[in-house]
Amino acid sequence: MKLSVILPLLAIVGANGFSSSNFERSSSTTANSRRKFIATSIATTLGLPNLANADIEGVVTPSFQEGAPKISNEEGVKLFTTRSGLKYIVLKESQLPPEQAKSPRFGQLVRISYNSYIKLPNSDLQQYDSDKQYLMKHGNGRIIPGLDEGIHTMKLGETRRIIIPPKLGYVGPGVLGPLPETPWGRYKLNKLLDQMIDVKAGNVVIDVELKAIRDDEADQGYYEDASISPEDFNTLRDNLSAKARNARDARGAVDLTKGAIQ
Repeated sequence: MKLSVILPLLAIVGANGFSSSNFERSSSTTANSRRKFIATSIATTLGLPNLANADIEGVVTPSFQEGAPKISNEEGVKLFTTRSGLKYIVLKESQLPPEQAKSPRFGQLVRISYNSYIKLPNSDLQQYDSDKQYLMKHGNGRIIPGLDEGIHTMKLGETRRIIIPPKLGYVGPGVLGPLPETPWGRYKLNKLLDQMIDVKAGNVVIDVELKAIRDDEADQGYYEDASISPEDFNTLRDNLSAKARNARDARGAVDLTKGAIQ
């Protein structure tokens, strides 16, 4: 599908996909997250690898809202909208036989190729990151929720454009990936997110291809989709996120102190 067809649609999504009520609910959390993002980035820009590749352990499976997505036709493009507010467009259907075109399960290792953008009102897509071989553990809570949700129903070999509202983007405790590997890339993302906050509008847009799915031999079965209730998942996620955040803050404080002394 040509991007010239999709870009006008993104203008519609940029206007309608980000409501002020959604922004007000997430702006306070976003502001706190932004400050933590900056502090953590300063402390770790010299040695921090791709987060999902570096640490794929944990059990914080997200609880996506169930139900089939709504389907609308915007300027000849089929747009899917989930109950969470996530939107996506199928750019390329999987060409694999049905028995091979599987969707990932929580706890499996997933390899994707992606290009990430910020879409602000009345502007073109602004790219801030890309990766051709990104490895992640699906559902471990270290990826922005919108990307995790968008991947969950993809078929192997499929390509989607995932349009992520702010409440499913770079918000919440800790630093969620995928993040640019270079300091300049992180600075650019930081600046674009600040612009989203200033105008109270915009979306994270990720073009993603699902390239590989495989079981994690070290997985102990904690990630099964229906293993525990959403309430228990949320409690477990909050507890693990708090511990991870405290550890990162402590490590960042030590690194900054050493840098100042040297």
